[in-house]
Amino acid sequence: MLLHSIREKATGWFAWVIVILISIPFALWGINSYITPDANPSVANVGDYKISVQEFQNAVQTESKEFKGQIDDAFIKKIVLERLISNRALINFLTNSGQSISKEQIDLFIRTDGNFQLDGVFSEDLYNRSLPSAYSKSNYRNSIARQLLLQQFSNGINSSSFVSEQEVKRVIQLVKQKRDIAYAVIKAEEFKDAVTVTDEEITNYYQNFKNQFENPEQIQLAYIELSRKELAKDIQISDEQINKYYQDNLSQYTQAERRKASHILFTFSTDADTDEKNKVKAEAQAVLDKINQGAEFSEMAKEYSKDPGSADSGGDLGFFGRGEMVPAFEESAFSLNPGEVSELVESSFGYHIIKLSSIEGGESKPLESVKDKIIEAIQIDQVENSYFEKSELMQTTAYEQPDSLEPVAAELNMKIKQSSFITKAGGEGIFSNEKLLNIAFGENVLEEGNNSDLIGLADDHVVVVRVIERIPANTKPLDEVKETIQSRLKQDLITAKAQEKATELVKQLTEGVSFDELAQNNSFTIENTGTVDRQDMKVPGDIMRKAFTMPREMKFSTTKMMNGDIAIIAVKSIEDGDSGDQALFENIKKALLQNKGNIEMSLSILQIRSNSDIVINAQLLNEEE
Repeated sequence: MLLHSIREKATGWFAWVIVILISIPFALWGINSYITPDANPSVANVGDYKISVQEFQNAVQTESKEFKGQIDDAFIKKIVLERLISNRALINFLTNSGQSISKEQIDLFIRTDGNFQLDGVFSEDLYNRSLPSAYSKSNYRNSIARQLLLQQFSNGINSSSFVSEQEVKRVIQLVKQKRDIAYAVIKAEEFKDAVTVTDEEITNYYQNFKNQFENPEQIQLAYIELSRKELAKDIQISDEQINKYYQDNLSQYTQAERRKASHILFTFSTDADTDEKNKVKAEAQAVLDKINQGAEFSEMAKEYSKDPGSADSGGDLGFFGRGEMVPAFEESAFSLNPGEVSELVESSFGYHIIKLSSIEGGESKPLESVKDKIIEAIQIDQVENSYFEKSELMQTTAYEQPDSLEPVAAELNMKIKQSSFITKAGGEGIFSNEKLLNIAFGENVLEEGNNSDLIGLADDHVVVVRVIERIPANTKPLDEVKETIQSRLKQDLITAKAQEKATELVKQLTEGVSFDELAQNNSFTIENTGTVDRQDMKVPGDIMRKAFTMPREMKFSTTKMMNGDIAIIAVKSIEDGDSGDQALFENIKKALLQNKGNIEMSLSILQIRSNSDIVINAQLLNEEE
């Protein structure tokens, strides 16, 4: 009954509004959410279930990483809360309806989860390290059960959705439609002398839209930076140390030797007895004798070799290195000199005759070419203990004396540096590091005025920071933005004038005046595009979008372009797309089924939510803001 009533409503503009407003991703919020017990108050209750602050924060953090810089944080929190409530209402509904997920389904999900696999195989050790306690494992399994239950419901709706052949054909007609259009552009700049902007208008705009002129909060940081690489630069290295390191690590500076060889293979069966092997060996020896007497190796390979991959090319195997061939073959090939032919070599494949063609690699880079890298490696090795001792001292001192970096600088004999003013969006160098910015603008450092904890920027590179000056978010004064506002208002006015002119011209077109006559009387140029499809790149995008959204009965219209100009558009003819492309037909059908499933899912959740007891803790949410 639920699905039937949903389908009756899943048509028209209402359905599209629902799809835009509701998105239900059935995804886990991450393993860490299930490791630590949750004793937080709830941001919302759905029936008897409490959505805790920790659950909410974990979900917000995950979503914020995905949409970093694209969506406002406050909006992300609203989206996350709606999703959590919708998911929980649906889970309650499905559970109360008797639906469940089996232990076997959960086990299969875990064993195929890439988080717990090494080289594509489930690792019990990795699973136990990721989820170290019985509590975390139980929590994680419960979360999987919830996800699979939601997915099961979604799949059920999607699999029962239906799209008619006529619906698909109609969409193809629209998608592949072509239109013959013409257009002319009314330049907004032509009206610049016809408009003026008063001081009163500028002031009113400033007062009404002050939020557009806000300076974000800025802070200046004092910081002490410790880098193992920088620490190592002061270590002096002798020539003797350099030479010893070079010799001890010569393999690092030596190109691996590779050999090019050809072979002739004489095979015997895997269960061959001594007689069979001796017979094959005798055949191989006869061919080897011919080669030793002057027969061409490649011709012998083409005639006698049983290796289908190399026989036609004269036995050529190309270049190979150590460990790429079976041991007996490798031992022989790496004992030959270029041009030499081996004795018979027995391997698991049969008997080989091997001819070495050439050798590449095996040479070591000269000391001088790697000297700088050796010095840096020795320096870094030598400061390892010192670096970690200083890092620990840096952390301890900054924590024990949190109101200043002076004690840290004194203990480490290092200088305190200062940043320029930065916003939460970051700055240059280390101040583009997201972790550093989150800590610097966090409560402990920004609000309470403490030194930060030790912040790891990269391998062997750490820093501690503290705020030394803070400029709260503020509104720029009117004098500073007056010219910007004036320019913006003037552009709006001249665009409005151009729109007014274009609307007047379209009226004349609809009354029967020809486009050519209008162009001649008003000194603009008509661009005839010919027949174009939606993907045509030679027509400006603003014009294409408008031309293909004009109803069939509308022959003329206008549209505003990105630069403020106004285009007049004429649609001369419309040619519907051909629905005979079977591949396109199947793709469109699949997309429509998915879309219809999404609509039905969204409407289902709306109905289930409307029957659920939902209480939102607005006060706690405001504190979270």
